[in-house]
Amino acid sequence: MNGAFDRAVGAQVARVNEYTRRMLHEYVAWGDKLVYNNGNTLYMEHFDFVNFRMETAESCLLLIENRKIADSLGLSRALFENYLLFMLMCRGFKYLRLQDLSSLPEAAFKAELAKKEAEVAEKLADGTGQCLYVKKYPRAKRHLMYVYEGLKDRDDPSFIIPIHFFLFQNFRPEQMRLDDADYFQYYERDEETVKALKGHRLESIAQYRHFLSYDALIQSLEINELVDPAAIARIEAHYTFLGKFLHPTHNAARDLHERSNYMTDRPAIGMDQAYTETAVLLASIYLCYIVAGLLGEMVRVIETAPAEYVREAGAESLRHLTNGVSAAFPYFWFLFNEPPLYDKFNWCVHHATNEELVAWGGYWNAPGERIMFNQYIYDNFQKGLTGWNNARCGEYRSPLF
Repeated sequence: MNGAFDRAVGAQVARVNEYTRRMLHEYVAWGDKLVYNNGNTLYMEHFDFVNFRMETAESCLLLIENRKIADSLGLSRALFENYLLFMLMCRGFKYLRLQDLSSLPEAAFKAELAKKEAEVAEKLADGTGQCLYVKKYPRAKRHLMYVYEGLKDRDDPSFIIPIHFFLFQNFRPEQMRLDDADYFQYYERDEETVKALKGHRLESIAQYRHFLSYDALIQSLEINELVDPAAIARIEAHYTFLGKFLHPTHNAARDLHERSNYMTDRPAIGMDQAYTETAVLLASIYLCYIVAGLLGEMVRVIETAPAEYVREAGAESLRHLTNGVSAAFPYFWFLFNEPPLYDKFNWCVHHATNEELVAWGGYWNAPGERIMFNQYIYDNFQKGLTGWNNARCGEYRSPLF
């Protein structure tokens, strides 16, 4: 890349990171504008969750400033997973329970499914049922998925608390993964206690597998209609890309450097070659969008809170910032924003007919739902920052100039 391009990307990095800092600053300042009527521990716990995520966001900014780009992307993967969970903690008003029927032959399983569907429908019709519906669970072989409404407040039945709020609070990874018998104990456990601890461990394993694991989060987001299949495909791609910098992946960090094929036979901290400006911008834009998502969920929780609890939300300035990210930086396709112009251009070059281009009035008007997400995130992002020409589709101009 030439110097002019790198300078333009560098200017965009500064702009994106400044936007993220503004959101963090406005988030802290929000505390002076928010007025409660009666306190509710739910909001205290939600703020506590977000506060620690914003500490991680600030760490990502420091890493970006110090050009530790792979580490920032790895931390962003952790933030991203927390964002998926937080959506459910805020808006996951439906939850599922599973019934393992994997021991049944396929024909018997289908018969049992039909039977349970009829039972649930009958109970809903006569007003005695709590289950909303039952269907085949798509992520395990021959399991039934029963879907229920979230837990209701005893004093206010209209106030529904997502079950993921409690599951997150109660989950202990050491209880799930570590067997007490393998570790130091001050005194020997009696048989009854050992049996109880084993039960707790099995329960933790089940809760993680069906509610808090990545696959479970996706399933819960889907049954709550917070994502559609296209959004799930984008989540999968972003999760996988960011995961390369969190888990051991050959050449993941190397591929983001200038002269990425350069090798040395001397010790070094990382690579002698710098990260590309494009990689720095990608790390910055990921952080900006994830922070906006987390803060947007928190704003929604407070702004939709019953008047009994919140007198004045005071979140207008913060909401304006979080809602404005996709308009400020439209060249990055995250989860819920429209396809960037480059993705439309690239798709139309390869898939749109001449008749469609004429009917749409140009590639920029191509329907968003037709555009397929590009799984090669870094390469596609890099191409989207440069200009292109095509005989059929015309000119695509870089968003940097």
